[in-house]
Amino acid sequence: MEESISFEDLGLNEETLAAVAAKGFEQPSPIQVLAIPRLLNGDANIIAKARTGTGKTAAFGIPLVQTIKEDKGKVSALVLTPTRELALQVSKEIDSLHSGKFPRIASVYGGAGMGEQLRALRRGVEIVVGTPGRVKDHLERGSLNIANIDYFILDEADEMLDMGFIEDIEEIFSQANPNSRVLLFSATMPQPILNIASRFMGDYEIVEEEARPEEPVLTEQRYWVVRESEKINALVRLIDISEDFYGLIFTQTKSDADMVAKELDDRGYQAAALHG
Repeated sequence: MEESISFEDLGLNEETLAAVAAKGFEQPSPIQVLAIPRLLNGDANIIAKARTGTGKTAAFGIPLVQTIKEDKGKVSALVLTPTRELALQVSKEIDSLHSGKFPRIASVYGGAGMGEQLRALRRGVEIVVGTPGRVKDHLERGSLNIANIDYFILDEADEMLDMGFIEDIEEIFSQANPNSRVLLFSATMPQPILNIASRFMGDYEIVEEEARPEEPVLTEQRYWVVRESEKINALVRLIDISEDFYGLIFTQTKSDADMVAKELDDRGYQAAALHG
């Protein structure tokens, strides 16, 4: 029987181990076993092939909080994410991995006012987590300086490329410390990812979990273009022509979710709104 690996085996100090235990983590995930010792002990740039839900945020977050323990008077790590939701999630996860004053973390993303983000950056932070567009905005304003960062992390890099952020990422790289350590986390390894690696990462190591069988594709994707006023009628027709329809309907706002659920319920369909 193969002996299991514990967090103690990965080189974590007592403070970090206590924070990990407080989160209820019992054993490291495969990507954490592969990434954490390399990030703590080595200096190589790393591409980690890891899917969402594999513990990848902790895989880079744990080494960051163990390494950055004091006010260095600069931003030490930049984490790029494809969406504001992921930026907030990553910030919250990293912040939960330590109990001390440092590192301080700021989330910067579009779709929100600049004021709070500017105040956080002026107060001083060690880790910035943000979307490419908003990070670029702060660089242009001079409110963010990444010329001396120690870590440049791209989380869900393939998603960022799919969303068209390549030019923003290249611009951000051009202003980052060329000697910073680059860590790239991606669920897939398409050629554009390797192109980024060859341009900006120099020598790098690829780590990935043991390959698993491909999951079958059980969904078929389609879309229809309809007027706003016809969306409910179109949805009803789709339900009527679908055998044993059961599904999730995503809306832009909470009020939209309530409205769609009520419209369907009024027409005799079993529907309920679910939101925060």
